Amino acid sequence: MPAVLILIFLLLASSIHAENGNSENQNFVNLITSCSNKIQKDFKKEDIVPIELVLAQSILESNWGKSRFARKGNNYFGIRTWDPKRKQLKPLGNPDADFGLVVYRQPCDSVADYIDNLNASDQYATFRKIRQLEIALWGEINPARLANGLEQYSEQGVGYIKKIKRKIALLKKKNI
Repeated sequence: MPAVLILIFLLLASSIHAENGNSENQNFVNLITSCSNKIQKDFKKEDIVPIELVLAQSILESNWGKSRFARKGNNYFGIRTWDPKRKQLKPLGNPDADFGLVVYRQPCDSVADYIDNLNASDQYATFRKIRQLEIALWGEINPARLANGLEQYSEQGVGYIKKIKRKIALLKKKNI
């Protein structure tokens, strides 16, 4: 009998933990979505970064907002800086790195910098060409196809794009 009670307790405890995790994840989705919507509300269609892509990258880069860089620096996209004057966090185990991850004052500052980076940096010219072509051909942007323009975002290259596409598919499946 006591073993059954212990098993029931463990099942209930894991269920509560899972619900809290889902609640935390939903809060993260709400935060990033709210920032993205506020930032992009007056954007032209050809400048919009689809929310599915914004969420997929922020989830991967910050582990649902739980990473050290997200918690201590409001950095949800792994955005680096090589400017020693810019407030930054160094990677653990590499305090002498010549780069750090940018520390933002507010969460939406991270989202704004990410969107600006994709819309302005030479590294993402292919990203913008794909978006322009999508709009010209179909009148809308497919986030998974648009992810093909992110090869320069991560040292993982094509492997990173595959992760983004899997995360986008998962978000769609869960209707997030």
